[in-house]
Amino acid sequence: MYYFLVNRTSGKGRSVKVWNEIEAILKEKNVEYQVIITETKDEGLAFINNLLTLNQDISGIIALGGDGTIHEIMNRLIGTNVPFSVIPTGSGNDYARARGISKDYVKEIEKLLQNDKKKIDLLEIGDRHCMTVVGIGFDAKVADEANKMKWKKWFGGLAYLMTILKVLITYKPSSIKLTLNNEERVFEKVWLIAIANHAYYGGGIKICPNALSDDGKLDICIIHSLPKWRLLFILANVFKGKHVTMKGVDYLQVESIQVDSDDPLFVTADGEMMGQTPTSVSVKKEAFHVML
Repeated sequence: MYYFLVNRTSGKGRSVKVWNEIEAILKEKNVEYQVIITETKDEGLAFINNLLTLNQDISGIIALGGDGTIHEIMNRLIGTNVPFSVIPTGSGNDYARARGISKDYVKEIEKLLQNDKKKIDLLEIGDRHCMTVVGIGFDAKVADEANKMKWKKWFGGLAYLMTILKVLITYKPSSIKLTLNNEERVFEKVWLIAIANHAYYGGGIKICPNALSDDGKLDICIIHSLPKWRLLFILANVFKGKHVTMKGVDYLQVESIQVDSDDPLFVTADGEMMGQTPTSVSVKKEAFHVML
């Protein structure tokens, strides 16, 4: 049995329209399925909680939504062997982008019904887990501001670009101490730190282009010691992942990182607010089952 969770609010209502088309395909193929159309994340989580207690035969749970929906479901399914996938209908869709899941839902449903699975790594941050990227500093502030914008869902990745310019006017870089695999390093005038399990965040920003979710590593991008005009130049190259060799950018791979800063900095995971620094992130290897 396949279980579908449809977030009615994702993608300006696109989720429900896409689901209607998918349901027709499932019926034509005589696929056993059940669907719940949710208004809030709590409804979806309650459905999953009930499903897991019933010990049902679960071929997979597929969400129609964005990265926020994925984040909540993933954190509930950790520790189970239930495979998960997504049909991207949100504003950012960075997890789907990184995993090569297209908006061609007919093709994606065909792939999902082949029932191929694998395990991937996750980022562990406190008592939560992250599928894509943990952002600290400037980028986390941008995500926080963008999430507050009522028109974010209409502009997707463009909302982040517009918010970048807004936040840049007043944001000040910080001195940060990083503990990387138990080795301490200090970076001055740090704008942002991205800790990645997948390459993308912020609606298509390729912040850590070499990040893979099955290599047992955290990819770390640190942008520091730059004036604002130079930061803008680097950010212009981030969308294509061409920034990693530029002056003022350090790109590392580790298994754990502790972040301490002079002043508290915003921390996000999968675009969701996680609090402020100090914080620590580690890789949790082969922690989650996904459908291919």
